[in-house]
Amino acid sequence: MIDVTYLKRLFLNRGEDLHLRLGDIGDLLEYGTHNQNDVITFTEYALDLAIAEENFDVKESLFHLLMNAVTFQGIARNVEWDPLANVLPTLDDAILDYALTIIGSSKNRKFIRVIEPYLHSPTEYIRQTAAEALEEINYNVEESP
Repeated sequence: MIDVTYLKRLFLNRGEDLHLRLGDIGDLLEYGTHNQNDVITFTEYALDLAIAEENFDVKESLFHLLMNAVTFQGIARNVEWDPLANVLPTLDDAILDYALTIIGSSKNRKFIRVIEPYLHSPTEYIRQTAAEALEEINYNVEESP
């Protein structure tokens, strides 16, 4: 079950296996069928945690969880991603890769200007992810053949 209360308890108790438990939640998002409103609420809470998290392993696990919510639960257009867009410059490349993909999945054109500078990143895979994110934003299913 995708539940904010459970996630809060995990972070309050913050065991050494926290990143593993987050991986389990990511699996639930990947393979389970959940109430969309619950997933949206859960994702927004997880996003707040991910932005604030300082432990790299936990932060990466949270971003992987967010990626699973976007990819497998189809909620990218229903979550407010501005807080993520605002912290892009502070993210390590491994996390930035997730973040650019997530923001691109939102298909929100307001993020084009946020993503474009990463087309000039010194890191090749960040340039590629930024290009793919822009393609995703600009891709319109209704206009495709």
